[in-house]
Amino acid sequence: MSYPNCHIAIGVGDWAKPLLEHNPHLNELISCNAPWHNKQNCSFPANSPRTFLRGLSYILFSQQANNLKKKRFTHGIDVLGSRQGAWLMLRTGIKSRFGVKGYAGGDRWCEQFVNFDENRHVAKAATAFLPLLGADQTVESRPQIFLTNKEKEDARRLWGAKSSTCKRIVIAPGGGFPEKCWGNERFTELTRLLLQEEKYQICILGSQEDRDRIKTHSSFDSKRIQNFCGSLDLRKSAALVSEADFVFTNSSLSMHLAGAFQVPSITLLGECYDSAKLHEKQWGYIEGDILGKETIIGKNRTASVNEAHACFVNLLHN
Repeated sequence: MSYPNCHIAIGVGDWAKPLLEHNPHLNELISCNAPWHNKQNCSFPANSPRTFLRGLSYILFSQQANNLKKKRFTHGIDVLGSRQGAWLMLRTGIKSRFGVKGYAGGDRWCEQFVNFDENRHVAKAATAFLPLLGADQTVESRPQIFLTNKEKEDARRLWGAKSSTCKRIVIAPGGGFPEKCWGNERFTELTRLLLQEEKYQICILGSQEDRDRIKTHSSFDSKRIQNFCGSLDLRKSAALVSEADFVFTNSSLSMHLAGAFQVPSITLLGECYDSAKLHEKQWGYIEGDILGKETIIGKNRTASVNEAHACFVNLLHN
């Protein structure tokens, strides 16, 4: 640790706060429900006048911005790199401001910045701030989620007794918007294909709106499939993934839960992504794979169910 006496706080949307609980490296979690660059409370397009005005109103008049100013922080990092993020740091009196050049602006109001590179993994981009702060630490490029023993035990109970002959598989069919997703029919067919083999146990994970994405058939073995969509909070979902052997997911939270716990995974991209290789560079993990289009070489379709299944078999045996 380069600065053992520093006070580290993270400003984060309330929807993501639970994932940072019990982190021994943090001194404080601060509610920062900033209405820009997220899918939780952004009602308008990212560069629209309404989004601009809502962001400016939050920066100038919100109670959360006022509370942040009272904290009197000396250093601030806008990891995303936006005009609004830089303005929020200015408004709250942070003198040493760090941002990103080449993504969404804000670097002109920062003391120092890292350069945006679309070929760099987002976690490596975040740790690129360390040298700017004078730190020489090396940090593994993956999320960290600190589960309690009880959370782990509860997840094991949900899965049931572990068998050396049965693999635990999480399927997470939800996503931020339809074009991002691989498709309900494909996930349903993949589930049917997996359940043809008795050595697989499946848990479906997601929000309440994801509950009916995978259509259960009478042919499905109900003893080997459980649907937890809408019944588990973020931390319980993370714990369930931590006890899995494999994860199938869209490009969504479950992809990064698998990455946090080094669980092998396949991320299945929807129609809006032009390059699986670029997505892997930006978001992938070494134990996982990402399948989708590669328009630059003429592959203009998303992965088929058979391709996803073949990739799964290959990853499982390597």
